[in-house]
Amino acid sequence: MTMDLTLLRDKDAFPLYVLERLNRTPVDYLEKHLSIERSNAAGGKHLEAGVVLLLLFKNSEFHFLLIKRSNAVAQSGDISCPGGMLERPVDEMLSHIVSKTGILRTAGNRALHELPNKDGETQSLIRLFLMNALRESWEEIGLSPLNVEFLGALPTYSLTLFTRTIFPLAGLVREPWPYRPNDEVDKMLEIPVSDFFRSSSYALLELSPENGTSDPRRNFQFPCLVIPDGKGGEDILWGATFFIIANFLREVTGGAFPAETPGRIVTKILSPHYTSGNR
Repeated sequence: MTMDLTLLRDKDAFPLYVLERLNRTPVDYLEKHLSIERSNAAGGKHLEAGVVLLLLFKNSEFHFLLIKRSNAVAQSGDISCPGGMLERPVDEMLSHIVSKTGILRTAGNRALHELPNKDGETQSLIRLFLMNALRESWEEIGLSPLNVEFLGALPTYSLTLFTRTIFPLAGLVREPWPYRPNDEVDKMLEIPVSDFFRSSSYALLELSPENGTSDPRRNFQFPCLVIPDGKGGEDILWGATFFIIANFLREVTGGAFPAETPGRIVTKILSPHYTSGNR
C-alpha cells in the first residue's frame, strides 16, 4: 500500500505509521551478525556499527537530523547518521538495563519487547545496536537516549571501502535540545523529508582523484542529494547514508519514494586522509 504523502506533515500519525511499517520489514541482523562473528573467529577484523536515523518535527514538517563529519575522523566531510562502532561489553550492559527497566519506548509508548514479527534473538540484537547508536549519539551530539522514541530497524548495509557493517535503526526525537557536537562533528544538518521527493534535489556524484584531475574511465559515479548550505555552497549526501535513507523511504512509503533522476553532475575530491582521518 502506497503512503499518503500528507502524513509527512502529521506530527502524531506519521511516527506511528513508520513504526507499523518497519515492524513488518524483515531485517538481516541475526544472519549478518553471526556471519561477522564467524569471520572474526577465523581471524577477520570485520567491525559492526549501530547508527540511528533521527526524525525531528520542526516548522510543521519532519526533518532528518544528520551530522557532517569533521576532519578529525575518517570519511571527513561526509554526511552521516549519528552512531559508531559497537563496544560489546558496554553496549551489552546498556541493552540489559533497557530490557529489564523498559525505560526506552517506541512511538505510541510501547515497550521494545512488545513489537511482534521479530524473533527473540533478533530483538536482542536490535536492542544491542540501538543502545550502541544512542550511546554514540550522546557522545557526538549530546542527545539523551530518553529523548528518543524507537521507530524500527532497517536492513544492514556493508561498506565497500571499509570492513564494516552498519546496523541502522530509526528514531524520533521527542523534543528539540541544544546541540552539543564534539570534535568528530563539523556541523548538524536538518534536512526536510520533503526534499527527497523533489527530482531537482538529486545529482550524480563523481569521485575524483585527490589531485583534482578527471578521467571518466577511472571516476566512480553515485546518486546523491544536493543540500544548499545557506552560505552559497552545497553539502552532498551520498553513499551509505543516502542508501539508508532511500531504503527507509521506500519501506515506509510503499513505493511513493521517487526514483532518482539526476539532472547534473557534482564532484567530490577525496582527501588522502579520507579513510583514516586527520589525526
